[in-house]
Amino acid sequence: MVGIVVVTHSAVLGQGVKELAEQMTQGRVPLAVAGGIDDPEHPIGTDPMRVMAAIEEVQQGDGVLVLMDLGSALMSAETALDLLPPEVAAQVRLCPAPLVEGVMAAAVQASIGADLDTVLREAQSALAAKAELLGMALPQDGGGEDEAAPPAAGATPAASHELTLMVPNRLGLHARPAARIVTALGPFVADVQLARGERVVSARSVNRIATLAVRGGETITFRAAGADAEQALKALADLAAENFGDLPDAIRSSGKTGAEGPGGPDGQGRAGVAGVPAAKGGVPASPGIAVGPAVWHRPAFDAPPPDLATGDPDSETARLDGALDAARKELAALERRTAAMAGKQEAEIFVMHRLLLDDATIAGDARQRIAELREPAETAWYAVIDQAAESFRQLPEGYMRERAADLVDVGARVLRLLTGAPPSGPRLERPSVLLAADLGPSDMAHLDPALVLGIVTAQGGATSHAAILARSMGIPAVAGAGALAASVADGVTVALDGSTGEVWIAPAPDVLSTIESRRASWLAVRQAALAGAARPAVTVDGRHMHVHANIGNPADAAPALQNGAEGVGLFRTEFLFLDRAAAPDEEEQRAAYVAAAAAMPGLPVVVRTLDIGGDKPVPYLGDFAAGEDNPFLGLRGIRFCLARRELFLTQLRALLRAAAEHPLRVMFPMVAHPGELAAAKALLEEARAALAAQGLPHGPVEVGIMVEVPAAVALADQLARESAFFSIGTNDLAQYVMAADRGNAAVADLSDALHPAVLRMVRDTVAAGNAAGIPVAMCGELAGNAEAIPLLVGLGLDELSMNGPAIPRAKDVVRGCDMTACVRLAERALELPDAAAVRRLLRDGG
Repeated sequence: MVGIVVVTHSAVLGQGVKELAEQMTQGRVPLAVAGGIDDPEHPIGTDPMRVMAAIEEVQQGDGVLVLMDLGSALMSAETALDLLPPEVAAQVRLCPAPLVEGVMAAAVQASIGADLDTVLREAQSALAAKAELLGMALPQDGGGEDEAAPPAAGATPAASHELTLMVPNRLGLHARPAARIVTALGPFVADVQLARGERVVSARSVNRIATLAVRGGETITFRAAGADAEQALKALADLAAENFGDLPDAIRSSGKTGAEGPGGPDGQGRAGVAGVPAAKGGVPASPGIAVGPAVWHRPAFDAPPPDLATGDPDSETARLDGALDAARKELAALERRTAAMAGKQEAEIFVMHRLLLDDATIAGDARQRIAELREPAETAWYAVIDQAAESFRQLPEGYMRERAADLVDVGARVLRLLTGAPPSGPRLERPSVLLAADLGPSDMAHLDPALVLGIVTAQGGATSHAAILARSMGIPAVAGAGALAASVADGVTVALDGSTGEVWIAPAPDVLSTIESRRASWLAVRQAALAGAARPAVTVDGRHMHVHANIGNPADAAPALQNGAEGVGLFRTEFLFLDRAAAPDEEEQRAAYVAAAAAMPGLPVVVRTLDIGGDKPVPYLGDFAAGEDNPFLGLRGIRFCLARRELFLTQLRALLRAAAEHPLRVMFPMVAHPGELAAAKALLEEARAALAAQGLPHGPVEVGIMVEVPAAVALADQLARESAFFSIGTNDLAQYVMAADRGNAAVADLSDALHPAVLRMVRDTVAAGNAAGIPVAMCGELAGNAEAIPLLVGLGLDELSMNGPAIPRAKDVVRGCDMTACVRLAERALELPDAAAVRRLLRDGG
């Protein structure tokens, strides 16, 4: 098979091109990237030795095609040919095709076994396809073979095959079916057009298909020419037979506006609020019931960017391409996370957004404005998106008009990346249910809890940052609602149950009345629990269970104290580092730690050091986890901190300085063995010595560890000798014990902290702590589960730490516990086979 090499100044850009090509060909084509240089301060450039190594990597005897960007990339590729053995260099072709389009076309052709010359010609023809979509003539160089001009837009390809059919789905070829058509055509080498009456557009353009505004029941014709014409049409016929991926109307519920029925994308509800027809929403993220008008939070795109100095067209085009590539990566990540948490159908909105980015009629028009009008990238991009969105707004069909919002969402994402602006926070003017694709910590930090009745996000899950912060603020929330959330317009009444993950869109009056009644009951129970929150949690036989709060920033501390917290059991400091352009400095961190401790006067405050990695990437820290197939098993927690000594030392200095004003405890995350704990404590002493040498005041801190890795449980007796306390993180411990990603819905029943295998780890950790005379806490999500608290009391834990709003109820449960009965409950649970059996035991009252 022919191999392909991408030579580019940017390693990130090269990896993005490779990712696109691998998606097109399912990774069948040998493809390597020679991008960037080994200089962290100045990584942009090319290296002939890397190009040579890449060629050797993909060479399988059938030749290698090399595509490159301009400047030194071309010179590096030519130099690499000179360095290669002549017999290898003779089988290498340097291709002048546009980098992204050329690689895509070449990869598809190589995947079907074409020879080197055919792959080369196919890559070169990619420019013709883009020119056709843009309605531009290709420049003639006056030499070489004359190639047939591409058919003009709207023309029927010569010797075409046709497929005429009636569109079966009620909403016609709206955005998601259009995206599925483009995806279905991806593997085939064919020129395919779509005709509705006299209008004909490229069937490989999401934007052009959508602007045809094809309704359900209308007749359309696909026309194809090329090597795979018949196969391409068969793929389209198969897709149409499957309703273009939409659900048949027969299984949709009535009375729903938008793309999905009240039963959600799969037309099926779940039992939830008693007596109320349930709509599938997504993942339960924060308990409680909310009802109110919907308000969408979308990135701002309501005004053109300010006047900017005109830049060099090549530089501006490169900036635009870089922003597009970064946006694709963001959307791909959103797609993967949503598919894992809520299903493939719910994730398709992000597939469609990525295809909008790939649409040559959008990016191509922006590049044309940059080249011809010499506009800055921001100005050109805004103008093209604004014009395209307006074309949707003028369409007669209401659903198609709503697709303008998708274009605006995509446009705003790229504009944000171009300008370097942080995501804009939500703005509410009245009590509302907030909807968003996702909400980051910075978004949540700007929320007014008095105005946010509830939250529904299209992606994310129960352990996403939005969910964690929603729980800490006491706001009911549902995550991973995907397509259901996307179909809701501003002002429409939305009801949600954050305990079950259900969402109701525009519920009927009788349904709404029942939900409102249940909401009133929920609020009354919560208020009653709050009234007794300040009293200690003491079992009927006199055992005091300390109940502390998990917080993500200093502002969470005071509300937690009002909820009855007896201290802070977990201060997640990573929220200080996320959604910003640079890491917080020592003084900013010191002030944050002091503020949190000051809000808990005389009470213990446990600060967890930076827990970055896994599902919490930080762009400004570079590619510390680049290339990790499974970042949850990679450089995260204490491993990351030990690898980034200076960053870690800054945090340790800030903690020691804060301890001079208020007592603090320091907790290291994801410790797996005593060597890691010793290394972290050595750095703490190094920071202390440096502060002493500078004459800066600093205080003592107790040092403990998070127990969230099975190795730490196995070595708990050794770790206990060097720790002042343990705190069990059940979220991670469950996924590591069960080898089941906590973000993957397919294995959600395994990644469950109530599984007896996990509970036995808790038992063993408590035993090791008791033997060493140190307290053992639990700060994972299980700690705030009121149903599970008698079991946790029976396992012998000394402290439970949870989100503030869960504390009053947790204390009430503890006060009703009898230690003897709780111990018997724990013993029975440990002998059960799975988490489901444990849950049945707890529901039945032991």
